[in-house]
Amino acid sequence: MIKLISLDLDGTLLDPEGQITAASKAAIAKARAAGLRVVVNTGRPAQEGVFFAREAGCDLLVSGAGGGLVVDGETGRTIRQWEVPESSARRALELCLSWDVQLMIFAGSEVLVEPAYKKFLEIHYPFPAFHEAATVTEDLWGCMEAHKLPLVKIHGEISGARPPVGELMALPDVTLTTSSTHDFELTAGGADKGTALAVIAARYGIPLDQCAAVGDSENDLGVFRVVGLPVAMGNSPRNVKDAAARLAPSNGEEGVAQAILSCL
Repeated sequence: MIKLISLDLDGTLLDPEGQITAASKAAIAKARAAGLRVVVNTGRPAQEGVFFAREAGCDLLVSGAGGGLVVDGETGRTIRQWEVPESSARRALELCLSWDVQLMIFAGSEVLVEPAYKKFLEIHYPFPAFHEAATVTEDLWGCMEAHKLPLVKIHGEISGARPPVGELMALPDVTLTTSSTHDFELTAGGADKGTALAVIAARYGIPLDQCAAVGDSENDLGVFRVVGLPVAMGNSPRNVKDAAARLAPSNGEEGVAQAILSCL
């Protein structure tokens, strides 16, 4: 019996326009009325995770930063944080700054971006919860050092030719994954959506084999490996579908609503 459902945001709970549909909200409400927990488990900043959890009517223990953070959306308190060791963090940022990529740095609960990328995101990523949380700086590492901020996640948006991200994989105590064909994500070793969900499920007293997870990207594979019921969206790549026990329609076809209702 499923007692908790973990939902990714992009490509899953959010439709192709970045919205949560009425059908998805209704399915979440029905699941919660039946006694299930429904949580957001996203690669986005925790602040966005909490925003969309509230909008969708989910429970408010939220995993953000690709599993690098677990926060209590009711209090704003960070429950658990996985940090990249300083030496690996410094080298990872050095490498990324030498490549043709746009960087979003998750530093503790802070989100750091350079000015040019922030202007780009204001046009192409129109989500107020992100922009309210973002700090703009010309010197990413300098800002982290000045405020004693740990590295929780690097999100790199690839602008041109794919950089040699294998160099990041060689660093000690890091995890490397992706959420699309044009990005990469680095978190602390062992930190992923599955690790984060384990913390959330434990706080609710629910075994992981009584959890379902719905997602569409490679960064969902970590949570697929630990839950009793992994569900892949129809818009997922083949390797994500192959890791799932069940398939749902795409996020343009009310797939997440159907996935949630199939767990009841």
